[in-house]
Amino acid sequence: MCSSDLIADLIHYRSRTESLVTRVSERDIETVHGRFRMIAYTDRISGATHVALVKGTPAPDVEALVRVHEPLSVVDLLDVGSRRHSWNVHDAMRAVQAADCGVIVLLHRPESPAELLDRARGDDAGGPASTRMLLRNYGIGAQILRDLKVKRMKVLSRVRRMPSMMGFDLEVTR
Repeated sequence: MCSSDLIADLIHYRSRTESLVTRVSERDIETVHGRFRMIAYTDRISGATHVALVKGTPAPDVEALVRVHEPLSVVDLLDVGSRRHSWNVHDAMRAVQAADCGVIVLLHRPESPAELLDRARGDDAGGPASTRMLLRNYGIGAQILRDLKVKRMKVLSRVRRMPSMMGFDLEVTR
């Protein structure tokens, strides 16, 4: 057995026996892109609140259109023309609304006053948001998707190497 199999097995075991997130509230909301079910989660380690916007009824046998958006800035919600991420929030909402089933996970990350000011000025010195998402954030997003019953997913993202989602019982189909 190779080390990647062992790691996937460990992730699988821990994701079945432990959770880093707790579902704390849910309600229907009306957005400029239509109706979504908004589900809030608390991160047990950092105390951060993460939000999932759900269209349709995710199920293990249904391919869901998925966008995990991190880090989230208030500017991402205001600037509909932003190209800082591979998919901006509004484009993702529009795409998920057009699908039969989809989920947008908005992962919270504290934004310092200086970072917010830079974004407000348009000073994205680093260009697009970093694609080096922490492994822990993959785990948080994966646990939220599992809680929502997503198993098979078409991901709205740039093509890039991702850690294996098999340990979380998630399959990236496209």
